[in-house]
Amino acid sequence: MKNYFVWLLLLLPLLATGCYGEEEKEDGPGDYIWDFINYNIYFSVKDAAGANLLDPQVSSNLLANEITVEYEGKTFPLENSVDTRFNMPRSLGLRKELLGKEKKRVLSFGEFSPEHQYKGETFTIYWGDGTKDVVKFDLYITWKKQDPTIHKKLYLNGKEYSEDSFLIEIVK
Repeated sequence: MKNYFVWLLLLLPLLATGCYGEEEKEDGPGDYIWDFINYNIYFSVKDAAGANLLDPQVSSNLLANEITVEYEGKTFPLENSVDTRFNMPRSLGLRKELLGKEKKRVLSFGEFSPEHQYKGETFTIYWGDGTKDVVKFDLYITWKKQDPTIHKKLYLNGKEYSEDSFLIEIVK
């Protein structure tokens, strides 16, 4: 019994020093591996009567136009994408998509990861009819005691557009 207490007294300082230096980290992901979703910026385009100009069945649709996006000195043409349930990250591009349960026809530009800390990023979408729109966005993460907050904000043609959604609705 006496031997047991001697060993316990010898191990107690070792156990106490093993916990030394474990202060709580204030910023950053800490020991966790965080996985963030990638974001697209979506465009819904309607005419004054409310017809979806991205629907191929609408006679005045924009899909025959050469729609492009200029971002970081590169031009991204509208891709002929196929709708699948495949949910993997995609390279940066301009695509036709069906959005939500109502399968709304939209264009998307992305994907953007908040891990890249986008602040004041700007791109221009050219509609192929002589008009364009300039989009500026913020998409970044801040940390407080290892808890992330994703900040997102959209600007359209120099005016704040949304802090909640990455869907831009345009009337032509």
